[in-house]
Amino acid sequence: SSTIIATGFAFIVNKTGQLQTRNMYNLQTINGTSVLDFLNKIDLQKEDVHAVQNLQYRGKEFIFFIVSLKEGQWRLIFQQEQGDAFSELYKARQMGIIILLCGSIGVILIYYLMSRKMIRFIELSEQQREKMNEQLIESGKLASIGELAAGIAHEINNPVAIMVEEAGWIQDLIKAEDFKDSENVQEFSRSLLQIKLQGMRCKDITFKLLSFARKTDPRAVKTQINDLIEEIVKLSKQRAKYSHIEIKTEFEQDLPELMASPSELQQVFLNLFNNAIDAIGTANDEGMVSIVTKRTGDTVLISFSDNGQGIPKSNIARIFDPFFTTKPIGKGTGIGLLICHGIIKKLGGGITVSSGVGIGTKFGLTIPLVLEKDTETPLFKEL
Repeated sequence: SSTIIATGFAFIVNKTGQLQTRNMYNLQTINGTSVLDFLNKIDLQKEDVHAVQNLQYRGKEFIFFIVSLKEGQWRLIFQQEQGDAFSELYKARQMGIIILLCGSIGVILIYYLMSRKMIRFIELSEQQREKMNEQLIESGKLASIGELAAGIAHEINNPVAIMVEEAGWIQDLIKAEDFKDSENVQEFSRSLLQIKLQGMRCKDITFKLLSFARKTDPRAVKTQINDLIEEIVKLSKQRAKYSHIEIKTEFEQDLPELMASPSELQQVFLNLFNNAIDAIGTANDEGMVSIVTKRTGDTVLISFSDNGQGIPKSNIARIFDPFFTTKPIGKGTGIGLLICHGIIKKLGGGITVSSGVGIGTKFGLTIPLVLEKDTETPLFKEL
Protein backbone atom coordinates (compact mmCIF):
# COMPACT_ATOMS: atom_id res chain seq x y z
CA SER A 1 0.00 0.00 0.00
CA SER A 2 1.05 3.68 -0.42
CA THR A 3 -0.19 7.05 0.81
CA ILE A 4 -1.74 9.41 -1.80
CA ILE A 5 -2.16 13.14 -1.18
CA ALA A 6 -3.02 13.93 2.47
CA THR A 7 -5.81 11.52 3.42
CA GLY A 8 -5.69 8.89 0.68
CA PHE A 9 -4.16 5.44 0.72
CA ALA A 10 -4.54 2.20 -1.21
CA PHE A 11 -4.58 -1.45 -0.18
CA ILE A 12 -5.33 -4.85 -1.73
CA VAL A 13 -7.75 -7.51 -0.50
CA ASN A 14 -8.76 -10.88 -1.88
CA LYS A 15 -12.25 -11.75 -2.93
CA THR A 16 -13.14 -12.81 0.61
CA GLY A 17 -12.11 -9.41 1.96
CA GLN A 18 -8.84 -10.41 3.60
CA LEU A 19 -6.03 -7.90 3.44
CA GLN A 20 -3.18 -8.76 1.15
CA THR A 21 -1.15 -5.77 2.35
CA ARG A 22 -0.18 -4.56 5.81
CA ASN A 23 -3.01 -3.00 7.82
CA MET A 24 -1.01 0.13 8.47
CA TYR A 25 -4.11 2.35 8.51
CA ASN A 26 -6.18 0.47 11.16
CA LEU A 27 -9.13 -0.25 8.92
CA GLN A 28 -11.81 -0.52 11.63
CA THR A 29 -15.04 1.39 12.08
CA ILE A 30 -16.18 2.75 15.41
CA ASN A 31 -18.37 -0.25 16.19
CA GLY A 32 -15.55 -2.67 15.37
CA THR A 33 -16.78 -3.69 11.98
CA SER A 34 -14.10 -3.72 9.30
CA VAL A 35 -14.47 -1.37 6.43
CA LEU A 36 -13.97 -4.42 4.28
CA ASP A 37 -17.38 -5.60 5.43
CA PHE A 38 -18.93 -2.64 3.63
CA LEU A 39 -16.85 -3.03 0.55
CA ASN A 40 -17.11 -6.81 0.32
CA LYS A 41 -20.84 -6.50 -0.30
CA ILE A 42 -20.16 -4.92 -3.68
CA ASP A 43 -20.44 -7.52 -6.40
CA LEU A 44 -17.53 -6.94 -8.78
CA GLN A 45 -17.18 -8.77 -12.02
CA LYS A 46 -13.85 -9.41 -13.73
CA GLU A 47 -11.91 -6.27 -14.53
CA ASP A 48 -14.74 -4.15 -13.10
CA VAL A 49 -14.20 -0.68 -11.66
CA HIS A 50 -16.55 0.66 -9.02
CA ALA A 51 -16.74 3.80 -6.92
CA VAL A 52 -18.48 4.29 -3.60
CA GLN A 53 -19.11 7.87 -2.50
CA ASN A 54 -20.31 9.43 0.76
CA LEU A 55 -19.43 6.37 2.82
CA GLN A 56 -19.38 7.32 6.53
CA TYR A 57 -16.25 6.05 8.17
CA ARG A 58 -14.80 7.27 11.48
CA GLY A 59 -17.13 10.28 11.47
CA LYS A 60 -15.99 11.45 8.05
CA GLU A 61 -17.19 10.99 4.53
CA PHE A 62 -14.92 8.93 2.31
CA ILE A 63 -14.83 7.95 -1.30
CA PHE A 64 -13.64 4.51 -2.35
CA PHE A 65 -12.46 3.34 -5.76
CA ILE A 66 -12.42 -0.44 -6.23
CA VAL A 67 -10.69 -2.15 -9.13
CA SER A 68 -10.90 -5.88 -9.80
CA LEU A 69 -7.49 -7.52 -10.36
CA LYS A 70 -6.40 -10.96 -11.50
CA GLU A 71 -9.80 -11.92 -12.89
CA GLY A 72 -11.56 -10.98 -9.67
CA GLN A 73 -9.21 -12.76 -7.27
CA TRP A 74 -7.95 -9.50 -5.81
CA ARG A 75 -9.33 -6.04 -5.35
CA LEU A 76 -7.33 -2.83 -5.37
CA ILE A 77 -9.06 -0.30 -3.13
CA PHE A 78 -8.23 3.38 -2.96
CA GLN A 79 -9.65 5.35 -0.04
CA GLN A 80 -9.65 9.12 0.42
CA GLU A 81 -11.61 11.76 2.28
CA GLN A 82 -14.22 13.25 0.03
CA GLY A 83 -13.15 16.81 0.80
CA ASP A 84 -9.55 15.99 -0.08
CA ALA A 85 -10.52 14.11 -3.24
CA PHE A 86 -12.61 16.97 -4.57
CA SER A 87 -10.49 19.79 -3.12
CA GLU A 88 -9.36 21.06 -6.53
CA LEU A 89 -12.94 20.90 -7.77
CA TYR A 90 -14.13 22.79 -4.72
CA LYS A 91 -11.37 25.37 -5.23
CA ALA A 92 -12.34 25.71 -8.88
CA ARG A 93 -15.98 26.12 -7.85
CA GLN A 94 -15.08 28.73 -5.27
CA MET A 95 -12.85 30.48 -7.76
CA GLY A 96 -15.66 30.39 -10.32
CA ILE A 97 -18.07 31.90 -7.79
CA ILE A 98 -15.53 34.60 -6.90
CA ILE A 99 -14.87 35.34 -10.58
CA LEU A 100 -18.61 35.44 -11.24
CA LEU A 101 -19.17 37.83 -8.35
CA CYS A 102 -16.21 40.02 -9.33
CA GLY A 103 -17.35 39.96 -12.96
CA SER A 104 -20.88 40.91 -11.96
CA ILE A 105 -19.59 43.73 -9.77
CA GLY A 106 -17.28 44.83 -12.59
CA VAL A 107 -20.10 44.78 -15.13
CA ILE A 108 -22.33 46.77 -12.80
CA LEU A 109 -19.52 49.26 -12.12
CA ILE A 110 -18.69 49.63 -15.82
CA TYR A 111 -22.37 50.00 -16.65
CA TYR A 112 -22.70 52.68 -13.97
CA LEU A 113 -19.63 54.59 -15.15
CA MET A 114 -20.54 54.25 -18.83
CA SER A 115 -24.11 55.31 -18.16
CA ARG A 116 -22.90 58.41 -16.31
CA LYS A 117 -20.47 59.16 -19.12
CA MET A 118 -23.20 58.64 -21.70
CA ILE A 119 -25.60 60.86 -19.76
CA ARG A 120 -22.91 63.55 -19.55
CA PHE A 121 -22.22 63.20 -23.27
CA ILE A 122 -25.94 63.53 -24.04
CA GLU A 123 -26.18 66.59 -21.81
CA LEU A 124 -23.19 68.23 -23.54
CA SER A 125 -24.62 67.34 -26.95
CA GLU A 126 -27.93 68.88 -25.96
CA GLN A 127 -26.20 72.03 -24.73
CA GLN A 128 -24.22 72.28 -27.97
CA ARG A 129 -27.40 71.71 -29.97
CA GLU A 130 -29.15 74.49 -28.08
CA LYS A 131 -26.15 76.77 -28.61
CA MET A 132 -26.09 75.97 -32.32
CA ASN A 133 -29.82 76.67 -32.55
CA GLU A 134 -29.33 80.04 -30.87
CA GLN A 135 -26.47 80.88 -33.23
CA LEU A 136 -28.51 79.77 -36.24
CA ILE A 137 -31.32 82.04 -35.09
CA GLU A 138 -28.82 84.90 -34.75
CA SER A 139 -27.47 84.10 -38.22
CA GLY A 140 -31.01 84.22 -39.57
CA LYS A 141 -31.56 87.57 -37.90
CA LEU A 142 -28.35 88.96 -39.37
CA ALA A 143 -29.30 87.63 -42.81
CA SER A 144 -32.70 89.29 -42.51
CA ILE A 145 -31.09 92.55 -41.39
CA GLY A 146 -28.69 92.31 -44.33
CA GLU A 147 -31.56 91.87 -46.78
CA LEU A 148 -33.41 94.75 -45.10
CA ALA A 149 -30.31 96.96 -45.32
CA ALA A 150 -29.93 96.09 -48.99
CA GLY A 151 -33.56 97.05 -49.61
CA ILE A 152 -33.16 100.31 -47.72
CA ALA A 153 -29.97 101.09 -49.63
CA HIS A 154 -31.80 100.49 -52.89
CA GLU A 155 -34.67 102.74 -51.83
CA ILE A 156 -32.27 105.48 -50.70
CA ASN A 157 -30.25 105.23 -53.89
CA ASN A 158 -33.18 106.30 -56.08
CA PRO A 159 -34.01 109.63 -54.35
CA VAL A 160 -30.31 110.40 -53.93
CA ALA A 161 -29.83 109.95 -57.67
CA ILE A 162 -32.72 112.33 -58.30
CA MET A 163 -31.22 114.86 -55.87
CA VAL A 164 -27.89 114.74 -57.68
CA GLU A 165 -29.55 115.16 -61.06
CA GLU A 166 -31.63 118.09 -59.81
CA ALA A 167 -28.56 119.77 -58.31
CA GLY A 168 -26.79 119.43 -61.64
CA TRP A 169 -29.85 120.83 -63.42
CA ILE A 170 -29.92 123.88 -61.14
CA GLN A 171 -26.22 124.45 -61.79
CA ASP A 172 -26.90 124.40 -65.51
CA LEU A 173 -29.77 126.89 -65.06
CA ILE A 174 -27.57 129.24 -63.06
CA LYS A 175 -24.98 129.17 -65.80
CA ALA A 176 -27.59 129.70 -68.52
CA GLU A 177 -29.55 132.48 -66.78
CA ASP A 178 -28.24 135.93 -65.94
CA PHE A 179 -27.35 135.48 -62.27
CA LYS A 180 -23.99 137.16 -62.52
CA ASP A 181 -25.25 140.30 -60.83
CA SER A 182 -26.65 138.34 -57.88
CA GLU A 183 -24.51 138.76 -54.81
CA ASN A 184 -25.30 135.16 -53.70
CA VAL A 185 -24.43 133.44 -56.96
CA GLN A 186 -21.15 132.09 -55.61
CA GLU A 187 -22.89 130.78 -52.50
CA PHE A 188 -25.53 129.12 -54.66
CA SER A 189 -22.84 127.47 -56.78
CA ARG A 190 -20.88 126.31 -53.74
CA SER A 191 -23.97 124.86 -52.04
CA LEU A 192 -25.12 123.09 -55.18
CA LEU A 193 -21.66 121.66 -55.71
CA GLN A 194 -21.65 120.41 -52.13
CA ILE A 195 -25.10 118.86 -52.56
CA LYS A 196 -23.92 117.14 -55.71
CA LEU A 197 -20.69 115.88 -54.12
CA GLN A 198 -22.43 114.55 -50.99
CA GLY A 199 -25.15 113.00 -53.11
CA MET A 200 -22.53 111.23 -55.22
CA ARG A 201 -20.90 110.06 -52.01
CA CYS A 202 -24.20 108.63 -50.74
CA LYS A 203 -24.77 106.99 -54.10
CA ASP A 204 -21.30 105.44 -53.99
CA ILE A 205 -21.86 104.12 -50.45
CA THR A 206 -25.24 102.60 -51.29
CA PHE A 207 -23.77 101.07 -54.45
CA LYS A 208 -21.01 99.39 -52.42
CA LEU A 209 -23.54 98.22 -49.84
CA LEU A 210 -25.69 96.70 -52.57
CA SER A 211 -22.67 94.99 -54.09
CA PHE A 212 -21.96 93.32 -50.75
CA ALA A 213 -25.61 92.35 -50.27
CA ARG A 214 -25.94 90.68 -53.66
CA LYS A 215 -25.77 86.91 -53.88
CA THR A 216 -22.17 85.68 -53.90
CA ASP A 217 -20.89 84.87 -57.37
CA PRO A 218 -18.43 81.95 -57.11
CA ARG A 219 -17.07 82.42 -60.63
CA ALA A 220 -13.35 83.15 -60.73
CA VAL A 221 -12.28 86.20 -62.70
CA LYS A 222 -9.18 88.37 -62.77
CA THR A 223 -9.29 90.27 -59.49
CA GLN A 224 -7.12 93.07 -58.15
CA ILE A 225 -6.65 92.50 -54.41
CA ASN A 226 -5.63 96.07 -53.60
CA ASP A 227 -8.78 97.50 -55.18
CA LEU A 228 -11.05 95.14 -53.23
CA ILE A 229 -9.42 96.02 -49.92
CA GLU A 230 -9.53 99.73 -50.75
CA GLU A 231 -13.29 99.52 -51.32
CA ILE A 232 -13.78 97.82 -47.96
CA VAL A 233 -11.66 100.43 -46.19
CA LYS A 234 -13.68 103.26 -47.75
CA LEU A 235 -16.93 101.58 -46.78
CA SER A 236 -15.90 100.98 -43.15
CA LYS A 237 -13.64 103.93 -42.38
CA GLN A 238 -16.47 105.93 -40.80
CA ARG A 239 -17.12 103.14 -38.31
CA ALA A 240 -13.40 103.01 -37.52
CA LYS A 241 -13.36 106.78 -37.07
CA TYR A 242 -16.17 106.65 -34.49
CA SER A 243 -14.20 103.99 -32.57
CA HIS A 244 -11.00 106.12 -32.66
CA ILE A 245 -9.24 103.50 -34.78
CA GLU A 246 -6.59 104.39 -37.31
CA ILE A 247 -6.45 102.37 -40.51
CA LYS A 248 -3.00 101.85 -41.99
CA THR A 249 -2.60 100.27 -45.43
CA GLU A 250 0.61 99.16 -47.08
CA PHE A 251 -0.12 97.86 -50.57
CA GLU A 252 2.54 96.58 -52.93
CA GLN A 253 2.17 98.42 -56.20
CA ASP A 254 1.64 96.55 -59.48
CA LEU A 255 0.39 93.51 -57.60
CA PRO A 256 -0.64 90.83 -60.13
CA GLU A 257 -4.30 90.01 -60.51
CA LEU A 258 -5.69 86.84 -58.97
CA MET A 259 -8.09 84.38 -60.54
CA ALA A 260 -10.77 84.43 -57.84
CA SER A 261 -14.35 85.38 -57.06
CA PRO A 262 -14.38 89.10 -56.10
CA SER A 263 -17.53 88.74 -54.01
CA GLU A 264 -16.05 85.84 -52.03
CA LEU A 265 -12.79 87.70 -51.40
CA GLN A 266 -14.80 90.78 -50.36
CA GLN A 267 -16.56 88.60 -47.81
CA VAL A 268 -13.22 87.34 -46.44
CA PHE A 269 -11.61 90.79 -46.23
CA LEU A 270 -14.70 92.45 -44.74
CA ASN A 271 -14.99 89.73 -42.09
CA LEU A 272 -11.33 90.05 -41.04
CA PHE A 273 -11.55 93.85 -41.07
CA ASN A 274 -14.68 93.90 -38.90
CA ASN A 275 -13.15 91.36 -36.51
CA ALA A 276 -10.13 93.63 -36.08
CA ILE A 277 -12.34 96.64 -35.29
CA ASP A 278 -14.44 94.56 -32.85
CA ALA A 279 -11.28 93.31 -31.12
CA ILE A 280 -10.11 96.87 -30.48
CA GLY A 281 -13.53 98.23 -29.50
CA THR A 282 -13.86 101.70 -28.05
CA ALA A 283 -11.68 101.20 -24.98
CA ASN A 284 -8.40 101.73 -26.84
CA ASP A 285 -7.93 105.40 -27.81
CA GLU A 286 -4.92 104.46 -29.94
CA GLY A 287 -6.41 101.56 -31.85
CA MET A 288 -4.86 100.62 -35.15
CA VAL A 289 -5.71 98.19 -37.93
CA SER A 290 -2.91 97.47 -40.37
CA ILE A 291 -3.48 95.85 -43.77
CA VAL A 292 -0.49 94.74 -45.83
CA THR A 293 -0.31 93.11 -49.27
CA LYS A 294 2.81 91.87 -51.00
CA ARG A 295 3.98 89.27 -53.45
CA THR A 296 6.41 86.48 -52.59
CA GLY A 297 7.26 84.31 -55.57
CA ASP A 298 4.03 82.91 -56.98
CA THR A 299 2.05 83.77 -53.85
CA VAL A 300 0.24 86.88 -52.65
CA LEU A 301 0.49 87.54 -48.91
CA ILE A 302 -2.23 89.55 -47.18
CA SER A 303 -2.22 90.36 -43.47
CA PHE A 304 -4.78 92.01 -41.17
CA SER A 305 -3.26 93.12 -37.85
CA ASP A 306 -4.78 94.91 -34.87
CA ASN A 307 -3.63 96.00 -31.42
CA GLY A 308 -6.81 94.83 -29.72
CA GLN A 309 -7.40 92.61 -26.73
CA GLY A 310 -5.98 89.46 -28.38
CA ILE A 311 -7.14 85.84 -28.31
CA PRO A 312 -6.30 83.45 -25.43
CA LYS A 313 -3.95 80.64 -26.43
CA SER A 314 -6.55 78.03 -25.48
CA ASN A 315 -8.99 79.46 -28.05
CA ILE A 316 -6.62 79.77 -31.03
CA ALA A 317 -6.86 76.06 -31.89
CA ARG A 318 -10.67 76.36 -32.06
CA ILE A 319 -10.86 79.69 -33.87
CA PHE A 320 -11.97 78.09 -37.16
CA ASP A 321 -14.44 75.62 -35.58
CA PRO A 322 -18.11 75.93 -36.59
CA PHE A 323 -20.14 78.24 -34.31
CA PHE A 324 -17.15 79.07 -32.10
CA THR A 325 -16.85 82.75 -31.27
CA THR A 326 -14.94 84.82 -28.74
CA LYS A 327 -17.39 87.69 -29.02
CA PRO A 328 -20.19 88.35 -26.49
CA ILE A 329 -23.61 86.78 -27.02
CA GLY A 330 -25.42 88.48 -29.87
CA LYS A 331 -22.24 89.98 -31.32
CA GLY A 332 -20.94 87.01 -33.32
CA THR A 333 -22.31 83.97 -35.12
CA GLY A 334 -19.20 81.79 -35.07
CA ILE A 335 -19.30 81.05 -38.81
CA GLY A 336 -17.43 84.05 -40.26
CA LEU A 337 -13.91 82.67 -39.87
CA LEU A 338 -15.11 79.21 -40.89
CA ILE A 339 -16.40 80.65 -44.18
CA CYS A 340 -13.17 82.63 -44.67
CA HIS A 341 -11.12 79.48 -44.10
CA GLY A 342 -13.21 77.56 -46.64
CA ILE A 343 -12.95 80.27 -49.31
CA ILE A 344 -9.17 80.63 -48.97
CA LYS A 345 -8.68 76.85 -48.98
CA LYS A 346 -10.78 76.62 -52.15
CA LEU A 347 -8.32 79.01 -53.80
CA GLY A 348 -5.46 76.70 -52.83
CA GLY A 349 -4.21 79.07 -50.15
CA GLY A 350 -4.03 79.10 -46.39
CA ILE A 351 -4.97 81.22 -43.42
CA THR A 352 -2.98 81.53 -40.19
CA VAL A 353 -3.52 83.37 -36.93
CA SER A 354 -1.10 84.57 -34.26
CA SER A 355 -2.25 86.41 -31.17
CA GLY A 356 -1.29 87.48 -27.69
CA VAL A 357 -3.61 88.64 -24.92
CA GLY A 358 -3.23 92.39 -24.51
CA ILE A 359 -0.97 92.60 -27.58
CA GLY A 360 -3.21 92.04 -30.57
CA THR A 361 -3.98 89.61 -33.36
CA LYS A 362 -2.65 89.03 -36.86
CA PHE A 363 -4.40 87.02 -39.57
CA GLY A 364 -2.25 86.03 -42.52
CA LEU A 365 -3.62 84.93 -45.90
CA THR A 366 -1.60 83.21 -48.61
CA ILE A 367 -3.20 82.96 -52.05
CA PRO A 368 -1.32 81.38 -54.96
CA LEU A 369 -1.05 83.19 -58.27
CA VAL A 370 -2.38 81.18 -61.21
CA LEU A 371 -0.08 82.30 -64.00
CA GLU A 372 -1.07 81.62 -67.59
CA LYS A 373 1.71 79.66 -69.23
CA ASP A 374 3.05 81.08 -72.46
CA THR A 375 6.08 79.68 -74.22
CA GLU A 376 7.05 83.09 -75.63
CA THR A 377 6.11 85.78 -73.15
CA PRO A 378 5.03 85.35 -69.53
CA LEU A 379 1.78 87.01 -68.49
CA PHE A 380 3.41 88.75 -65.52
CA LYS A 381 6.88 90.24 -65.40
CA GLU A 382 9.18 89.40 -62.54
CA LEU A 383 9.09 92.07 -59.87
